[in-house]
Amino acid sequence: MKKELTSTSDMDKVALIGDEYVSQVRTFGALGYTPHRICSLLGLRGKEKVALTIRLTLPGDVYNDAYCNGCALGEYNIDAELAKKAEAGDVAAIETLETRKKERTVKDLRNQLFGI
Repeated sequence: MKKELTSTSDMDKVALIGDEYVSQVRTFGALGYTPHRICSLLGLRGKEKVALTIRLTLPGDVYNDAYCNGCALGEYNIDAELAKKAEAGDVAAIETLETRKKERTVKDLRNQLFGI
């Protein structure tokens, strides 16, 4: 029998926070902020902070989806600006964009294979 990823007490804590911070979490994800920094910026303390931190790590949760979408959007925006500069002939932008592509491939593979 497989062990559950979260305990019952963790699931009880998740219920302590509603969905009122979803748009802010997406924005903070786009800026590359960590879950702990997001909690601090939102002014969450105690059980609410624990609840949001847990929800940010639960696949399929609205907060996890918003955070992941925000992170992806932030990366896209950076790559789009670099691509514009690269098209204009900026050599440094071309090199940076290629480096980011390689790093993203490695990061995606690590996430797919090991969940990190």
